[in-house]
Order: sequence, then C-alpha cells, then structure tokens
Amino acid sequence: MALRCSLVPRLEVKLYCDGFVVDEQLVSLLIAVDKYGSILRAARAVGLAYSRAWECIARAEHALGVKLVEARRGGRGGGGARLTEAGRELIARFVEAYRSLTGQEFQPSLAAAGERVELGVYAGSHDIAVERLLGILRGRGVVFEAHWLGSIRGVASVLLEEADVAGIHIYTGEGYNIPYLRNTLPRGVAVLVKGYERLLGFVSREQMSLDEILEGIIRGRLRLVNRQKGTGTRLVLDDLLAREAKRHGIDPAKIPEIVKGYSVEARTHMEVAGVVARGEADVGLALQAAALLHGLSFTPVRWEQFDFLIPRSRLKTRPVEQFLEALSSKEFHEVLSTLPGYRVASNTGDILEL
Repeated sequence: MALRCSLVPRLEVKLYCDGFVVDEQLVSLLIAVDKYGSILRAARAVGLAYSRAWECIARAEHALGVKLVEARRGGRGGGGARLTEAGRELIARFVEAYRSLTGQEFQPSLAAAGERVELGVYAGSHDIAVERLLGILRGRGVVFEAHWLGSIRGVASVLLEEADVAGIHIYTGEGYNIPYLRNTLPRGVAVLVKGYERLLGFVSREQMSLDEILEGIIRGRLRLVNRQKGTGTRLVLDDLLAREAKRHGIDPAKIPEIVKGYSVEARTHMEVAGVVARGEADVGLALQAAALLHGLSFTPVRWEQFDFLIPRSRLKTRPVEQFLEALSSKEFHEVLSTLPGYRVASNTGDILEL
C-alpha cells in the first residue's frame, strides 16, 4: 500500500561540548533574549514556559562554564536581560556551523507571542493560598501567569522586571525576607508587601516528634524528599539539618552524602506530600494544608512570614493594583481562615520601603 502522506526531510544541527548539546531551541532562545531584552518575552517567543527557559539557560551556563545571559537591573532604563559576549559567540558559532552543514541561513523559530504582554506575572514560591488568591483575581477578570520558581529566583525575576509580583519566604537567621532583601536589593527598585503567616513542618505517614525526625534523617533511618535549590523551604530545611548534624558532631558539608533522599527534589508542597503519601519517602518539609489534603501526619516547625516583592515601576499597573486589593480583601481573608496552617497577619497588605 502506498503512503498517503508526503515525507519532508529535515536536517537538525547540534553542537556538542563534553556531552552537552547546543541545539536549535537553545540558540533560538538566546536570539530571542537578544531581540526582546527579556527572558519572559523570549520564553513566550519560542513557546517555552518561563521556568523552563530559566532552566535551559542555567543548564547551558553550567555545562559550558560561562555566563550566557546577564541581568539588567531595574532603574530609569528598566530591567531585563541581555546576552554576554560568550552568549553572542555561541550564537555565532552555531549559525556558522548551520550555514556550513546546510548551505542555508539559520532562522530561529520565534512566534509573534514574543511581542504580546500578559496581564500579570507571578514568579516565586509555591503557596496554596496564592493559588486561591489568583483564583479570586481570575473571577474578577484579572489573569496572572504563575511560575513556581522558588523565593530566590522570584527575587531575581523582580530585579529583571520579568515579574509583577514575587511571593517569598526567605529565612536568614535574622528573620524573614527583610534582612535578606536589604542586603541584596539596590535601594528603591522594589517594595515589600506584607502577606500572611503559614505553618511549616514535617509531613510523614506516622506521627513523630521533631527530634525523632531530625535525628532519623541525619542517622539515615528516615528517607527525605527535598525541595529544589532557591526555595525558602530548602533554606529552612538546610538550616535545620546543619544544626542537627553539628549536634551529633557531624560536619554539615557531609549532609548530601549521608542523608537518604537529599538529592530527590520536589517543586511544590503538594508534590512533597504526594511523594511521602506514596511511600517513596518517609518525611518532607511542607505546609500543614498539604499534609491534611494527603491524609498525612504533621509535625510543626515554625510559623513563617510569606510576603510579596513588587517592582516599584509596577505598583501603579492594573494587575498589581488588583492584586493588592484582593490581598487585603475580606474574601481572601475568609479563604485564609479556612485553610489549615494559615493566618492573617496584623499588617497584611502594608507596603514597606526597602
């Protein structure tokens, strides 16, 4: 029987560096960053999720040992991203190889979506209450594109002016969020909007004390499911494990070697609880609400402050104004009161200068 479809040959060009592959998607993404001056707009142009574009660039930089994209911090000229000389050189080498192998000029696959501006972008820590808050906004006709990147990358997204709002909970030993931000951010580029409090603790299939859990993790009796680097939960967990290791006379630097499951990372609190519920790990650090939704035991660690970082240049935009209004609304506060392990703070919605 004859084929009923036409077969079209297509040649793909790839460059290899010690096992790492430089392909058309990566080069198209870098070209889009150069064109639009923004990782967010570049991601849309090549059809990638914002978080996936970040990961693509980060993996390439790690494998090649050079920075390909650098931040352009907010200010009078605005924020964004731009290629480094190494990034431009990588594009040039790929284009030259493509021309040599195919006899044609390389045409990056860029969609018109790169020119489109979404109504609102949330980038930062995953939070169950934030999901509900964005749902309230959708009901009011305000749509936010959500990217669960973790607190540290959320701060970076604000510096790059890639995000309108970043949810963060960064613990430094001196407190949450403000000490870290005042040591990190240039003065005046962003403001901190006070959020609410949420209860963080260990989820497990059997009820255990905090001491039993920490000692069990360090001694290798309990298997852990971790959170990815750059999340506020990971910072808290690393601090807890380092203190416990020292208590047992163990060098904290050995934690990745001696803790079972330390390299297994989950992206959200719900994913942590799911891994434990399925028996793939014994314990994980997550929110009380996630534990209850999966029928797990919960051992409290601390109440933490969950706040929102916003670029000063976005404060008067409609998405941010609507976000702030919803955050302080009676409707959202009633939602918080129904979520286990959440409570409204006395200063929820207050705007603090950094």
